Amino acid sequence: MVLKNHWKFVKDIDLSGHTLIIPSVATGNVGQLTCDLVISSLGMNLLASVYTPAQIPVFGSDPYDLTSTSFSSSCQLYVSSSHKLIVLQIRAPLIYKYAQEFLEHLVNEFKERKIRDIIILTSSYAHEKKHIMSSPFRYLSSEVTPYREKIDYFKLMLHESHNDSLKIFGGGYASMLYKIIKEKGLPCLVLYKYCSEGDNIPDSYDMIGCLNNIYSLFDEQDDIYGKLVQPASWTLLFGRPPPQDIY
Repeated sequence: MVLKNHWKFVKDIDLSGHTLIIPSVATGNVGQLTCDLVISSLGMNLLASVYTPAQIPVFGSDPYDLTSTSFSSSCQLYVSSSHKLIVLQIRAPLIYKYAQEFLEHLVNEFKERKIRDIIILTSSYAHEKKHIMSSPFRYLSSEVTPYREKIDYFKLMLHESHNDSLKIFGGGYASMLYKIIKEKGLPCLVLYKYCSEGDNIPDSYDMIGCLNNIYSLFDEQDDIYGKLVQPASWTLLFGRPPPQDIY
């Protein structure tokens, strides 16, 4: 089966030199939550929606603006031209047998648009962390990366790989996407956090702090956590509070 992927662009923007952030659907959805925070906090604009049979369809209201009349779907692209940043928010799992072809299509599309590099955000099972007292973050990058100096400065811990294979347990399709990007010759960085399932909003705050060390989203003198704006879709994320009259 040849996948028929359809891109619906809101407007035409030159994406050359931009950095792409893409989350992997993984344990705790930390990557997706972090992308939500980035999009909401930077006030990023919707650039395109991607429709593909490789993804479980999702349709809803605008997750960032309750007054908006626009809709959200499984896969949408957001842009901040002032930050030279694009975020591909993925809100539904990929169908495994179509995942490889779809991810190759994504990488080819962005390579044709001459983006600078790709950052993959994902997570891994907390029980896979071997060094208990170490940082919960790990990274893996291609040989050519624009972030080498900052990686060394902040002493990020390198992912421990065996037999030159990348396996991030609970990390979704991050390993597959990283391999595809390397084969296509684009600079790539994988950043992931060990976590457990539950309320993973604190994990997303931690990840955006780590991400900001590598790719400057906010001014250095700013308190970045004071700049973060939770999306409207996070309201009552775990349901309504219990009624007071039961106590």
